[in-house]
Amino acid sequence: MAQQKPQFVRKHVFINRKLQGQYMLTFLIPMLVMLVFWIGSLYISADKIVSTTLSLVKKDVENSIAVGLQDNPDPTAEQYAMVIEGIRGDLRRFSNNRRYRAEIVSTLLWVFGIGLLLIIVQIGLLTVFFSHRIAGPIFRLEKACHTIIDGDYTDEIRLRKRDEMKNLAGLFNEMIRKTNQRLKALRDTDEGKKKEEISKTLRLDVDSNG
Repeated sequence: MAQQKPQFVRKHVFINRKLQGQYMLTFLIPMLVMLVFWIGSLYISADKIVSTTLSLVKKDVENSIAVGLQDNPDPTAEQYAMVIEGIRGDLRRFSNNRRYRAEIVSTLLWVFGIGLLLIIVQIGLLTVFFSHRIAGPIFRLEKACHTIIDGDYTDEIRLRKRDEMKNLAGLFNEMIRKTNQRLKALRDTDEGKKKEEISKTLRLDVDSNG
């Protein structure tokens, strides 16, 4: 019975620190910039809402004071009380103004919606851009594997300048070259000793029955 090979278990998260760090920074920096932009937009919108609210409240208070104390150079305590009660009523009406609340909610939803849309678009563009740099080499490696399976050891993988997996492609090309050399040597030599020497450089899995 053939001995089963132990299952491979990955113990390290960072296998290729340079490549993984590059991708982390490439995604993290634009996301941080977009987050800062979103927070800034939200802050400006909130500041605008607060400023507008205070301006409206101030205007209503000034109008209430002007109406309640007009033509009264020396108002009494009762008149002051009436003015204050009027201001309280204005504040209650303002706080219960559904139209103003709807406008505030609408403004905040616009800010959140635009920010969320920009983040989604950014993630989509980054995903397409970087997946293209990975998907192309993977497709080329798969094509080379099918070529080798069909018995062709003359293929060579060439990647574009900005593609990833250049180290893997180089190793793959070296593997094809070495295998091609060994197979040619086995094919072209008639000496049993030479064939035995070449065979010793190969590690083959031997099938065992029983």
